[in-house]
Amino acid sequence: MIEREDLESVPTDRLSEQAIGFAKANGDLDWLWSLLRSIPATAGQVGDVEDSGMDVARTVSAINGYLRADREAADTLRPRYIEYILEQQ
Repeated sequence: MIEREDLESVPTDRLSEQAIGFAKANGDLDWLWSLLRSIPATAGQVGDVEDSGMDVARTVSAINGYLRADREAADTLRPRYIEYILEQQ
């Protein structure tokens, strides 16, 4: 079983890959949507998932696009990645 302390030493990009990978595999659109909404650049631009017409693949693509545009945003999501990974055990 992975412990929080183990994840703290993992680079952010690997945490992102693992958490988003879990969410994609599980079809967890709600978590992905909440992750998208927590990116600072999306403030006020992202509404409810039900009204968006977005699916898992499109949401992941949007997340990746924002993260490529702002590398520091990934660090703000780090705690969310860790929590999600721990929850998936």
